[in-house]
Amino acid sequence: MMESSIQAASRLCGVGIHTLRAWEKRYGAVTPTRAENGRRLYSDDDIHKLQMLNELCKYGNSIGSIANYSTLELTQLLAKFSKKTPAHPIDPEGSQVSQTINVDNILKHTLLALNTYKLDVISHELHKMIGILNPRELVLNVVVPLLFEVNARVKQGKITTMQEIAILSIIKFHVSDILYGAWRSTPRSDKVLVFISPENLDKELGILCCALVCAHYRHKAFYFDHHLSIDVLGQTTEAIGANYLVLDARHFSEQYLPQYLTKLLGPSKCKQTLLLLSDDHLSLDGIYKHTQHKCFSSLQQFDDLVKDF
Repeated sequence: MMESSIQAASRLCGVGIHTLRAWEKRYGAVTPTRAENGRRLYSDDDIHKLQMLNELCKYGNSIGSIANYSTLELTQLLAKFSKKTPAHPIDPEGSQVSQTINVDNILKHTLLALNTYKLDVISHELHKMIGILNPRELVLNVVVPLLFEVNARVKQGKITTMQEIAILSIIKFHVSDILYGAWRSTPRSDKVLVFISPENLDKELGILCCALVCAHYRHKAFYFDHHLSIDVLGQTTEAIGANYLVLDARHFSEQYLPQYLTKLLGPSKCKQTLLLLSDDHLSLDGIYKHTQHKCFSSLQQFDDLVKDF
């Protein structure tokens, strides 16, 4: 039987050296032998157990609760968490084909990580779901419920504001990565949509999710965040020939929205159709007499709009 140094064991099981020592001293997870010079030596069985413990911790289990499980018990527990679902097959045109999958089970693991504030597990689960779900399914079945749960926990005092920002940033990273990757998919439609985000991370994710739904239907989606000035946004929107301008209007007052749109699009006839995310129906007749605009209050309504373009 081969024996490995702590450095080699760390690389093989994906656990840091200091963590390995802590798992040994505090929890008795493994008991490595000692070389004549006192250095730890890990057997293949030790490393196998450490690999399983590491994987189970990523699913939200605490090391203290599982460190003394036998190899058989760890194998059985890991089997419950790591049931793999094959990724979507790709059709000849490159679009993903929907399958029946256990989204609730995957989401449950993510919520478990949310409860224990394990950002690495949340990121791991989101990355795993990206390989299983198409962009539309990911947004409607995972991201929206996850955002709802984050908001609920903030209101209940279970998550601090700083923790909320960190979690939302992780979600934003993965959503943005998919959106930018969508440009590599071909063919694309001739519809061009520009998405403009307000200066608020929660609402920014809402408009980002709309962009991802749009990209799922292979429309050209451009996302611009709040760091661009109104003048630059207006010039860019015109230069790329946008057909639709999608804006989260929920943070605008009824008085300020007309001013914002006038600065963004100019006083002349608006060439784009405005799609406004709003809790109430907005009338823009007094701003742009000939402007076409539609309001939607949920991602499901936006999905219904863009799939018929």
